[in-house]
Amino acid sequence: MQVEKGYHLFYRVFQIAAMPLLPVLCLYCLSRDKYRKQFLSRMGIKMRLPFRKVPRIWIHAMSLGEYNAARPLINALYSRYKGMDIILSASTRTGIDAIERDWTGGTDRVTTTAFPIDLFFVTRKFARMIRPDCFLLIETDIWPNIMADLKAVGSRILLVNGSISSRAASRLSVLPGAASFLYGNFSFLCMQSRDDAKRMESLGIDKEKIDATGNIKLDIKAPPIDSAKRARLLGLTGFKRNALILCAGSTHAPEERTLLKMFLSLRGNHPDLRLILAPRDTKRNRRVAKLCSSLGLDFSLRSEKTGPNDPDVFILDTLGELTDFYSLCFAAFVGGTLAPVGGHNLLEPVSLGKPVFFGPNVESCREIAHALENAGAGKMVLNGAHLETAMGQMLSDRQAYERACLAASEFSNANKGVTEKYLEIISRFMPHDIS
Repeated sequence: MQVEKGYHLFYRVFQIAAMPLLPVLCLYCLSRDKYRKQFLSRMGIKMRLPFRKVPRIWIHAMSLGEYNAARPLINALYSRYKGMDIILSASTRTGIDAIERDWTGGTDRVTTTAFPIDLFFVTRKFARMIRPDCFLLIETDIWPNIMADLKAVGSRILLVNGSISSRAASRLSVLPGAASFLYGNFSFLCMQSRDDAKRMESLGIDKEKIDATGNIKLDIKAPPIDSAKRARLLGLTGFKRNALILCAGSTHAPEERTLLKMFLSLRGNHPDLRLILAPRDTKRNRRVAKLCSSLGLDFSLRSEKTGPNDPDVFILDTLGELTDFYSLCFAAFVGGTLAPVGGHNLLEPVSLGKPVFFGPNVESCREIAHALENAGAGKMVLNGAHLETAMGQMLSDRQAYERACLAASEFSNANKGVTEKYLEIISRFMPHDIS
């Protein structure tokens, strides 16, 4: 405990010593479109917080991916605890935009806000103004000041869908007390897997506060896609009705070049093959478009109204639509896995019964990647050449493809119910008189 207090004291003293740099930070953030919209709110200026004196739960999802994963849980909590207000926050612009789009103006029980920057005078203001009975942190974005300040005002703090890689656990184990500094203020840690839970125990966290609850992303419910919606989506791409579509989601450089070269090679034997490319950073759309042109490929952009009929490549440069477009494909590739990023959500295409391909860099989703491979619903490839071979085999072997689709559907159906497990644990930490 004394070591943990020492870390926190050092952290705050360091912030005080760095105060002369604060104006520089402010100017930088205000000058960048990426940070400008949420910066003042994250500094505690122009806060939009509830003033009703009712019990409240604060749910924080760092970005769009975490928010999408938490949607079923948020909806379930909203329905179950009608006497409680909900505060939803995010740190990134994409996350904030998503929660505002879903909740602003729809109900007076939900307030959306940006997550505070972890400066002690900012986090203290947030904690004292909100005073949540329960604070749920989805997956990551653990900051010492806000955790300590929430605990000081009596909030119960729960980690939802938590994970910790072997590398991170190894680094924390080198510094005595570091794990307690980061996780000691949590009332309970709900981890994605037994391996995650064991790593937490190995770091000295009380095992009575840890549960291998499961990965909430397994409870993703695919949106219903009827024939009319499918036709509308296909119309947006400009592809012909008989197109054989590969959808590559959340891609990073240089993955787009690898995918486009693979596409060109495979199309020689499969002339109906078409490609949907969804870069993780939609602002890279022009770079991806230029890359298509350099390879002699026609393309259209989702953000624009016009484009060639039946283009080779459809660039999905909007947010919040990737799952819908996965429904059009025969198979999917999830990016950030050939590039050294660590991977993104492998389960979205699987929830639609689509087999998924991914590279070896899956540190952020390793357990799911292994489970998908073992089930026959996913395939890890080592590089672009391996991806081309594996994709070519699936295109040429109809029976193998149908087995992979069936495996994807069975995997998705077999792993439902994680949200209910989280609701049961969260209920232990909610006020007893809430309904």
